[in-house]
Amino acid sequence: MKKIKYLSDKHLFIKKKITAKDLERFSELIDPRGKSLVVFSEFDHDKVLEEYDEMPHHLFDTDKYLAYFDDFPTDAYDSVICMGLLEHMKDPSRLIGKCHEALKPGGKVYIAASSVFSIHRGPENYFHVTHYGARVLMEKFEWRDLEIKGSCGPFRTLGILCQRILLQSRINIIFKPFLELLAWSLPLLDVLVNKQYDGHRFDEERQIDSMMPSNIWIIGTK
Repeated sequence: MKKIKYLSDKHLFIKKKITAKDLERFSELIDPRGKSLVVFSEFDHDKVLEEYDEMPHHLFDTDKYLAYFDDFPTDAYDSVICMGLLEHMKDPSRLIGKCHEALKPGGKVYIAASSVFSIHRGPENYFHVTHYGARVLMEKFEWRDLEIKGSCGPFRTLGILCQRILLQSRINIIFKPFLELLAWSLPLLDVLVNKQYDGHRFDEERQIDSMMPSNIWIIGTK
């Protein structure tokens, strides 16, 4: 039987992913008070949340998550956490609607979804979102407040993509150290970026917090 080579085996020097710090920053945005529903999490939520219910965790057959909501009460949670799942749903609006139903009035949903990122967990990788696409999806439901932002700057995203190329491609071993060095060096260049825009018009109307984020972070208050 042919041995499967897992992605983590392809790290030569630094075993962790560049996105690890971004996941930690996302977890710091979450209000841990009250009761939470963890739909899908990519950080150690045991250390963050005070009380929570958790759905079964798996990477494929993602449409099952819509049915899982039937096992949990509606209008019952102070927060709902859903990371790395929206882009893997055939109908992302239905997932957002289910999260909305699970929240108490005043409760918050925390969603992280791929924006500028490699195809991953295929074939169930259907949509990557922008700030504006995320707003269109969210505004189909009633929210008291919406906060939508990019997870990181453009050079950090380039570093993440370089690491994903290393993880998801067959690279000549001679060049692997250089690609890994490039991946970890590029994020340092974000200090050079003063302002970013959603197009080539450099005016206040077109300013954006990140013109090339690896993820979009969404916080909606019901």
